[in-house]
Amino acid sequence: MHTLRVPGDGALRPSGRGDVIAALAPTPTANYGMVAVTWDQGTAPDSLAVQVRSRVDGVWTPWQPLEVDLDEGPSSAEEGDVRDGTAPAWVGRADGVAVRVTAPDGRRPTGVQVVTIDPGNPAAETAGSRLRAAAASNGRPITRAPKFPAMPNIVSRKQWGANPKLGDSCWDPLYGSSARMVFIHHTVNSNDYSRSDGPAIMRSIHAYHTQSRGWCDIGYNFLVDRYGTIYEGRRGGMRLPVRGAHAGDYNTNSVGISMIGNFDEAEVPRGMKNALVRLVGWRLGTSYAPALGGLRLNGTRFHRIAGHRDAMSTTCPGRYGYDWLPRLRHRVADYLSRFDSKIEAKGDRLGKDVTGPVFIGELNIGDGRRTEFRKGAMFVKAGAGTHWLSGRALNAYRRMHGPRGRLGFPRTDVRATAVAGVTTLAFEHGRTFFVPSRPPRTLWGRVLQRYTKLGSVSGNLGLPTSSLVVDDVTERARFQHGTISLNRSTGEITVTPR
Repeated sequence: MHTLRVPGDGALRPSGRGDVIAALAPTPTANYGMVAVTWDQGTAPDSLAVQVRSRVDGVWTPWQPLEVDLDEGPSSAEEGDVRDGTAPAWVGRADGVAVRVTAPDGRRPTGVQVVTIDPGNPAAETAGSRLRAAAASNGRPITRAPKFPAMPNIVSRKQWGANPKLGDSCWDPLYGSSARMVFIHHTVNSNDYSRSDGPAIMRSIHAYHTQSRGWCDIGYNFLVDRYGTIYEGRRGGMRLPVRGAHAGDYNTNSVGISMIGNFDEAEVPRGMKNALVRLVGWRLGTSYAPALGGLRLNGTRFHRIAGHRDAMSTTCPGRYGYDWLPRLRHRVADYLSRFDSKIEAKGDRLGKDVTGPVFIGELNIGDGRRTEFRKGAMFVKAGAGTHWLSGRALNAYRRMHGPRGRLGFPRTDVRATAVAGVTTLAFEHGRTFFVPSRPPRTLWGRVLQRYTKLGSVSGNLGLPTSSLVVDDVTERARFQHGTISLNRSTGEITVTPR
């Protein structure tokens, strides 16, 4: 990344011409792909307008307006020491810049700077096949609603070349309670970029948000290009309700998705529309949030799928982008029409007081699925049923590596046993016993079969005092009144009372 500093401290020099309050004459620069203008927070008048020209292949472009959005980004309470600025303009490859800033009332913001950004050319640029695959899968027509809204093909931060040194360390990612709604934005970028420009545009926006605006990371949770390629935005986990910096006081519990382009000037492309249906459908659907209807967020009522202008004083996501939002809501509702979640149904029966909100949406794990709630997790698999785990039972299951571990999926919720205070949880391939003030004990295989045949916790052996211990020769578990061991070579089981 390169930042062009105008002579002196980088502030634009007053021009003294009418309502042009500052200007930078055509100036040679190092090569750059993106340009923007920033100033000290809270010092710009509402009437401020900014235009730039770039020198591309030796020719100066016409004046191009940069959108001034005084409300974009984090709220002042979320991230301090930030700068206001324009939306950045993608120019491809330029080596000169000129700027003019106007305000009818003649008031001038302080600390005005011109920023040029060189996105570099890391290894991510070689991932052309990955970009084509992502665009092809996300942008293709949706001919039928899926039975499950799976996570679409998303280009990760590593794949587009995010630099972890650019601001990401200023705080750990912050999280809301659930992904309750979506705000749609546009980057006010050029609309004629190529597919291969996508990673460079992402790196440039990332650098601008962190280095020039002073944000802790890229503002949006996801970005979508005109081909249908979806890019991971702010770090912290694509499935988690990461708090972005895109809608001021409404960043928490919302998902910020930005369309790469200027949709004041052009219709939203078909491939981008299809990708947005898949992305929004996955993010809302697996969190059990409907596409239609509204909700109240931080005291204000919104559609579940809203535009940036619904939250703040801006034209974002452009007139064409905003006019398409009602259709997007209905398309997402159609996309989710065949999704019938057994986990959602059981969660509704248990109630929010038991489960809390969805934290990590429903996802496929092998032949089953899992949803993480704030107060526990739910698992479902055909033949095993739908089961709720929380507290020490869930912690013990996670220590055994969950559904991908030795035990497989749960076959029951936690149940009482014949012994007062002792509970048990059955899995596809084992069982865990919970005794007050004692660690959980897990058994499986032939040792568990023999223990069950001998009466389990009600039998002569009593309660387990160890989990199954496996070595090269034996599998052994201890109980209050004896042991059960299996010789792995001969298959012989020995019960030893004590």
